[in-house]
Amino acid sequence: MSVYENLLNVINQLQIIDTHEHLPMEVDRPKDTDVLAEWLTHYFSCDLVSAGLSPQELEIARDSSKNLLKRWKLVEPYWEAARNTGYGRSLDLSAEGIYGIKGVNAKTIGPLNEAFEAARTKGGHYQHVLKDKSRIALSVLDSDPNCDRKFFASAIRLEEFFGLIHRLDLVRIGRELGMVIHNLDDWKQAMRSRLEQAISKGVVTLKCFLAYTRTLYFAKSDEAEAQQQFKQLFSLEHSTERQQGINIGKAFQDHMMHYLLSLADERGLAFQFHTGIQEGNGNVISNANPVHLTNLFLEYENVKFDIFHMSYPYCMELSNLAKNFRNVFIDMCWGHIISPEAARRALVEWLDAVPANKISAFGGDYVFVDGIYGHQKLARQNVAAALTQKVTDGSFDLDRAKQIARWLFVDNPTKLFGLDKLVRAANKPKPSRKQKGTRKQKKR
Repeated sequence: MSVYENLLNVINQLQIIDTHEHLPMEVDRPKDTDVLAEWLTHYFSCDLVSAGLSPQELEIARDSSKNLLKRWKLVEPYWEAARNTGYGRSLDLSAEGIYGIKGVNAKTIGPLNEAFEAARTKGGHYQHVLKDKSRIALSVLDSDPNCDRKFFASAIRLEEFFGLIHRLDLVRIGRELGMVIHNLDDWKQAMRSRLEQAISKGVVTLKCFLAYTRTLYFAKSDEAEAQQQFKQLFSLEHSTERQQGINIGKAFQDHMMHYLLSLADERGLAFQFHTGIQEGNGNVISNANPVHLTNLFLEYENVKFDIFHMSYPYCMELSNLAKNFRNVFIDMCWGHIISPEAARRALVEWLDAVPANKISAFGGDYVFVDGIYGHQKLARQNVAAALTQKVTDGSFDLDRAKQIARWLFVDNPTKLFGLDKLVRAANKPKPSRKQKGTRKQKKR
């Protein structure tokens, strides 16, 4: 057995931690959909647009009320052009691994959709994909404190306190929290209360995705300037302004981020930051360079910063940050489907520069469950390949490689987010009928 096969066998047996997902609860999955509409929700759809599919054609392809085969014919040339990408390969792996159908093409799209619809009718699809097929012990879900604890722990995003704010938001949030908001101090108290509510429901980490709308450089802004900018919400004179809301100035946003980080520091919460590539077409990548966060790393030295998406294409900048700051951690979520080769290459270099206890290997980062299977399969293969290279070049031996594999997939994210108890609870075996009967007898 080769080193790669040995490592892959070990890695395939691991019950792994998934650091980042966007899934709805299973009962909330859209009913009016089919395999093409759901699988083109995001990611591979971006590659199709990059290959030449127009946004208007994409909307038609996503419309499950229209004929499946006609929609397939519309996207087929672009699908063939892009199936080599990580996004495309992930879907091919999912089609075969979940539904037993080799590849997505004109001959298989019909049978694939039939299998997809049969699985939805049968129910228990999350159990089948996440637990049985993907061997995921627990996933960190983006912003749903009421999530199903069998599958998920929750992160919390508090962007409602930063970005596009309506005058009516102040009223709504105040009512939800039992307070009236008059000034910046009230707004900060509202943020604190919202966070406390989330923590009481078991939230394990904070999450920031502001890199989609602004630079990640959060200056140490003056409170008076932030207060002045916040007052804009109280000076809206026209109904259209009140309805549309406004993006309050950068000084206000910067001030709120520093305040939120102080709350994370008080409560010992890790903080996940979106960096690098943004989902969708036509984004401003320079906003998302992790180097912009350096002042935060320096000031909040006890906050653990979980830096997302390998910071692709800023992978080596992230390597430098993780090497130099004890509170900066690398998260490979999304990375293995952005570019499998980049993920392998980055991990090989990181293991030369960064302590192995600072890297988390996998986060599916999908809004539909089937994609996660293909992603975790690519991730396991990539880590096995990277560790094989390190064993082959003499960096460390096979036993050390196996240890590191477990750290990357299990131990590191478990420790970073404090997931021990949640993992045990989520994967506790159900008592058999015989055991249930014995318990009832004891109670009598």
